[in-house]
Amino acid sequence: MKRTHIIVLAIAGIGAVAIAESYLGSTRYRLNDATYAVPHKYEFMRNFSLPWLAGVQGLDKEPDESVWLFLPASELSGGVRGYKRLFHGYSSDVQADMVVNVLGGKEAREFPADRSSDITKVQQELAKGGLRQRDPTTGWDRVYWLVGEEGKPGQGGSPFYLVPRDGVESLPPNWRVPWCQGSSDINGHERFDCSFTISDKGLTFDFTLRQENLGTVSRIPAYVLRRLKGWQV
Repeated sequence: MKRTHIIVLAIAGIGAVAIAESYLGSTRYRLNDATYAVPHKYEFMRNFSLPWLAGVQGLDKEPDESVWLFLPASELSGGVRGYKRLFHGYSSDVQADMVVNVLGGKEAREFPADRSSDITKVQQELAKGGLRQRDPTTGWDRVYWLVGEEGKPGQGGSPFYLVPRDGVESLPPNWRVPWCQGSSDINGHERFDCSFTISDKGLTFDFTLRQENLGTVSRIPAYVLRRLKGWQV
């Protein structure tokens, strides 16, 4: 097949996807000074309308200047360098789909104060003699809290902050302090995921990564911004 034919087919394919998404419908969201027509297939609540979700604070109704996005692993693995499509679950590999909450307006503007509060909490934990251990996956330090009989560090179950080796103050300036939750798989091996809040271009991005994909964290906001730009109206 000639190269020109391939290009034409590729463009036609992109156009077909855009037409299909338009046909299936979209919802408009306002984030700061921009409006985005998000296709229904990427709206988290539309794709996961479970009864118990209606009672979860923050999910029952979209607050102003906020959108919950569902991003499939198949697209993330193609658009984010190094993103692994699967992660190891309790007993088998699972698709590493992602839910991202994008916030603008007042919520986004409060980021500096929220970040400062996070740093203070970690400093207080360390001042109280909080347990600090090296994390083998990232090379950063884990600062544990709520360590009890059911949450033994290194064996899964204990929540912990993830901070740079040279101190929480050296965290990237557009990051809140990540916090992580461990659990054990069917063989008793530790698995964990970490929740991140990152500020970029006047928006904040809240999302969770499994340990297999922690190395891609800094690339996620840029990827989401590219997707939003494609939906801007």
